Amino acid sequence: MLDWVGEQIHWLVTYVPALFVAQDSPHFNLFRAMCGLFLIVLVVYIIAFRPIRSAFARWRTKPPTA
Repeated sequence: MLDWVGEQIHWLVTYVPALFVAQDSPHFNLFRAMCGLFLIVLVVYIIAFRPIRSAFARWRTKPPTA
């Protein structure tokens, strides 16, 4: 299972930069590394701010008190 997740991440980090930069370009590896770093930051952001998100959702659904 973990191997499959790793393959999917590798595919994503290779596929997205190929949309913007030719694979034989000297800047392809740089752009690929930036996409990988962005993916890591996105995952950390989602994990770190889960409590804030759920607290905000609870606050929005709480009925108003009079």
